[in-house]
Amino acid sequence: MTPAPVPMAPTARAATIERVKSSNWLIPTGLVLLAAVPVAAGSLRLAELAGGPATIADSDRVTSAPVALALHIVSVTVFSILGAFQFAPRFRRRNRGWHRAAGRILVPCGLTAALSGLWLTLFLPPGTHDSGALVVIRVVVVAWMGAALVRGFVAVRRREFARHRAWMIRGYAIAMGAGTQAFTNAAWLAAVGPLTTTGRTATLTAGWLINVVVAEWIIRRRRAAAGPRARVAPGSVPSVP
Repeated sequence: MTPAPVPMAPTARAATIERVKSSNWLIPTGLVLLAAVPVAAGSLRLAELAGGPATIADSDRVTSAPVALALHIVSVTVFSILGAFQFAPRFRRRNRGWHRAAGRILVPCGLTAALSGLWLTLFLPPGTHDSGALVVIRVVVVAWMGAALVRGFVAVRRREFARHRAWMIRGYAIAMGAGTQAFTNAAWLAAVGPLTTTGRTATLTAGWLINVVVAEWIIRRRRAAAGPRARVAPGSVPSVP
């Protein structure tokens, strides 16, 4: 006969609840912090477009396309910051309407970020250390991000929530590449020295690859935890964007 579970002491139960509440916000907090560097850089660019002093390299080249640049910065900022809160499980479950409303903002913002990024890549002159290989990689990256968001949107319309989760995780991971690239750039500077054309290509590519690998690991882990159940019951809300 299985013994009855021992009731948890009130103090232990309260401590457990507090730990769960704290861990619920660890992921979105970490994602917001990861986005902090590119968001700050984007804010400086917007200030520059508004007539402020040039504070970032390649100012003349980039500010030659102010509309596309502003669209890219604003859409990426909204996508990265708002999207982070889709990864707070308890908050999302208790605010299902918010989750859906946020999704209706996130998908257009993500697609705007991808399309404006593609335009900037194809129609602006290359930067000081931009190689032809980096241009090709950027085109592949933004195309992958756009395709992921479209497939995620189509999946949720079909109520294929597991597919929706997976594709939205992939799209968000690519968008957060700029945050990871701050660390890969710092690692290059510490280990090798000033960035070269090869170094810039390597560090930016590494940032995207790291995020892609982490995203696929999360997706596979969730699939393994879910087991054979691939679909979510009608009326439920996907557990991640």
